[in-house]
Amino acid sequence: MISIILTGAPSVGKTTIVIDVAQKLKARGVRVGGVVSREVRTGNVRIGFEFIDLATYDRDVLASVTGNGPRVGKYIVNLAGCRFAADRVKNALINSDVIICDEVGPMELKSNEFIDALKYLLKTDKKAIVVIHQKLEHPLIREFREKPNSLININIGNREKVAEILLNELS
Repeated sequence: MISIILTGAPSVGKTTIVIDVAQKLKARGVRVGGVVSREVRTGNVRIGFEFIDLATYDRDVLASVTGNGPRVGKYIVNLAGCRFAADRVKNALINSDVIICDEVGPMELKSNEFIDALKYLLKTDKKAIVVIHQKLEHPLIREFREKPNSLININIGNREKVAEILLNELS
């Protein structure tokens, strides 16, 4: 398995890079699957996060400022949305050449289904990009950090080069 772990400060561009790499790999005929998570905003106010399936572009809510479920900061985690993401990651393990999981953070780890999908991802022999919350401590996260072929800490100085590095390793 070629396992690439990406991390970095919030808003440094991790998701933007991963989406760009996914699109370029698809253009080269590579089957890409998995999920990315993006902010949901109303005007300039962040009201939550959503998952986007990289194969179908279907979406589901990860967390919002309203609803029922476990709380992380001001957000309420949508466990059904986490199940959606877990199912997409498991599907990608079967049907994709490259699996992307963005992001593994405290909200996603409120879901047992998501954790189970990550455990399968740790065991795959396929190529994978996993984006990990920069300061998160969790036994499963430690396993990912110990296993990668590459661990890239994205910052303003290197973010323009990271997509090219990923494409070279995954093509």
